[in-house]
Amino acid sequence: MVAASQSGTRRRILGAALFVPFIILLAMSQSAAQWLLMPVALVMAWEFVSMLAMPRPLRVVLMLDFTLFSLPAPFVTGMEMMAQMSLLPVFLVLGGIVVGFVWLSSRNRLATTFIALLILCILAARTMLGLPNGHLVLLCLAGIIAACDVAAYFVGRRFGGPKLAPLISPNKTRSGAVGGILGASLAALIMVSWLPISVPEILIGGVILAVLSQIGDLLESALKRDLGVKDSGTIIPGHGGFLDRFDGYLLTLPAMSLYMM
Repeated sequence: MVAASQSGTRRRILGAALFVPFIILLAMSQSAAQWLLMPVALVMAWEFVSMLAMPRPLRVVLMLDFTLFSLPAPFVTGMEMMAQMSLLPVFLVLGGIVVGFVWLSSRNRLATTFIALLILCILAARTMLGLPNGHLVLLCLAGIIAACDVAAYFVGRRFGGPKLAPLISPNKTRSGAVGGILGASLAALIMVSWLPISVPEILIGGVILAVLSQIGDLLESALKRDLGVKDSGTIIPGHGGFLDRFDGYLLTLPAMSLYMM
C-alpha cells in the first residue's frame, strides 16, 4: 500500500514536471502564451466530447467553436477593429448555441453546466492574455492554484479525517480542503509584490480562489462519476487528462478576469 502510494506521488511529480517548459514559455512571452491557449483549449474540448461520446458532427462543430473561442487576443482585436464593434456578444451567443447543442444531445445537466463554464473559462483566459502583463497575472493564478492542489493533496494524506464530498470524490478530505486554502493564501502572499493590490486583498483573493478552485475540481469529479469514467484522459502521468489538471480554472479564471476588468 505504501509503495503504491509512493509510486502515485512520483507519477504526480513527473506529470507536474512536464509543465515546466510551458510555465517558462508563459513567463517569457505574452505572444507565446496567447498561442499556447488554443491547443490547451482544443485538448480539453476533445476530452469533453470523448467522455460524452458525442456524435461525430457535433464533435467537429464543438472543436471548431473552441478554435474560435481560443483565438489569440491580437487576432480578435483586429477582427473587432474591422467590424467596429466588440465581438464578445458574438462569442457569448455562439457559446450559448454550443451549450444548447450539448443539452439537446445529452440531456445531462452536469455536462451542460460544465461546458458552459469551460467556454467562459477559455474566453476569460483569452481576455486576460490580451491585457498588459496578463500572462504574468495568469502565471500568478497558476501558482496559487498549484499551491492549493499540492497543499490539499499532502495535508489530506497526512491528516485524513472526514470526507469533503464522499459521494463525489471519496479521496478528498476536509483537512485537505483547509490545507488547500492555507497553501493558496501563502502562495498569494508570496506573489503580492508582483501584483498591484494590497496584502489584505491578496489574502482574501487567495481564499476565494482556493474555494473556487476546489469547487471546479468537485464539479469535474461529479461529471466523471456521472459519466462513469475515472479520468478525462491519460495524457498527463499521475494526473489524467487536461480537464483533470485544469478543472481548478473553471471558476477562478472568470473570477480573476472580471476582477482585472
